[in-house]
Amino acid sequence: MDEKIKIYETLLNEKASLEKECFEYSLDYAREFGKQIEDLFELKLEVVTLKKKIAYCVKKSYQNETIYSSELDRYIDLEILDYQAKLDELIEINRASKEKGTPITFLDEKKIKKLYYQIVHLIHPDLHPELVGNETIEELWDKAVNCYKCNDYRGLVAVYDQVIIIVNAEGDIHIDDIDNKIKQIQDEISEIKDNEPYKYKFILDDEDEIKEIHENLEKEINDYKEYKENLEKELSRFDIVKGHEA
Repeated sequence: MDEKIKIYETLLNEKASLEKECFEYSLDYAREFGKQIEDLFELKLEVVTLKKKIAYCVKKSYQNETIYSSELDRYIDLEILDYQAKLDELIEINRASKEKGTPITFLDEKKIKKLYYQIVHLIHPDLHPELVGNETIEELWDKAVNCYKCNDYRGLVAVYDQVIIIVNAEGDIHIDDIDNKIKQIQDEISEIKDNEPYKYKFILDDEDEIKEIHENLEKEINDYKEYKENLEKELSRFDIVKGHEA
């Protein structure tokens, strides 16, 4: 195999390993701080909702129009769609973090990594552009990525066995514009290391940092609770009529 292709393959494997680490760091971070983050975001969503309700009521009042609860609710439902989606995402991450299984041993991780790298060598779409568009291969590749992320060794074995039957690993490999692709993936690796969730690993190894984050989150939660109470009082001053506009 050409030396540059070997370098490219090594970089692809390094990037996949980093992405897997980041996935695990995200779950660990969610397990540590997720409940507070979820509570805080839920409060922020309630505050945003109250502010939008107040703005709506102010506008209706200036126009001397009746404020109907059903119209207000429809308006708010549309306004907070993106916020609700983000909250649902946080809830799902927290759920996943709680369901995370027992950590695997070093030897198990080594076996999983080795097998995954063999599959990369055989069918990674960047290494084998001739396989792009092959639905069977693309489906196997998606399964391999998911199994690798979830430390599913049996699943990887099943994928590998199917791949080895339908792929000739000894064929020549040619990759267009290899130098630029190497540079691009090196940049992507650097970006991963410079940002969250990779940086969570340093936070989660520092007890003082963990304590400080918990304290800051708790303070912010209490601040938003107070802010929410004030907004609820302000909203209560408006006369909101239950029902629909005649």
